[in-house]
Amino acid sequence: MLNTREALSTYWGLESASVTPLNGGMNSETWLVVHEGSTFVAKSVSRDGLADLVAGAEAATALAEAGFVTGRPVPTRNGSIVELTAGLALLEHVPGRELEGESEDEQRWIARTLAGVHMASDPATGPSTSTFGVDWLSPAMPGVGDHRWLRSAISAVRRETDGLTLTWSLLHTDPLPGAFIHDDRTGVTGLIDWAGARRGPVLYDVASAVMYLGGREHASHFLSTYETDGPLTTNELAHLDAFSRFREVVQGAYFAERLATNDLTGGIDHAENEKGLSDARRRLEALGTSTA
Repeated sequence: MLNTREALSTYWGLESASVTPLNGGMNSETWLVVHEGSTFVAKSVSRDGLADLVAGAEAATALAEAGFVTGRPVPTRNGSIVELTAGLALLEHVPGRELEGESEDEQRWIARTLAGVHMASDPATGPSTSTFGVDWLSPAMPGVGDHRWLRSAISAVRRETDGLTLTWSLLHTDPLPGAFIHDDRTGVTGLIDWAGARRGPVLYDVASAVMYLGGREHASHFLSTYETDGPLTTNELAHLDAFSRFREVVQGAYFAERLATNDLTGGIDHAENEKGLSDARRRLEALGTSTA
């Protein structure tokens, strides 16, 4: 088991730091770290999650250098942005409050921040969508074969989206409202939790945000702002429902795997994993995909 305090001392030279457990994300453990008046967040992942942690650390670093607030990783004594032997990253703490996305203002802050990231990350026509998310939607993933409706839905979504050629940029991949941190003193909205960031169709991030905001109708202020500030044309945004279905099968496959492997990281119990799978199925039905 990781001794966080010892790792912080060994790899970052933070002697006698105050370390307090936080509610981590779905795939990690996190701690609030205070050392000599400075505040950080330490994030630990399993060996299977290391590649995603490194990708996220690299993305957060590049975007911070471009002027975004991202919870940039703090290099170790030897200059690494992730300590691979401990599976640990030390991140700058981002002050402010987690957004909920219920108000018009909050949806607009979310949209402007996400659109800014996409615009700053070399948006350009990408390859076929068939090359994106292959690892997320493999029929060989643990648990997928346990649910016939999910296998059928993955096939249907792939048929619908694989032939599309769309705008690609750097994706956050999981832009839920709580990942946007707004500082009321400065008016700046940061975006944190970059583990798993990758280049892909911008519509995937837009569909993810819409999903977390409760669907198209509830996300109207987000969508109108993103359409103005982001890199997508009206013609591309016309494929949003297709990518919403894509996003839901990714969600379904994710929770199917957690159930099959009894993955309880992030403080999520079995019942909550079952609910995550059920919610994805219900939303797919609402989007017009049969899950019988």
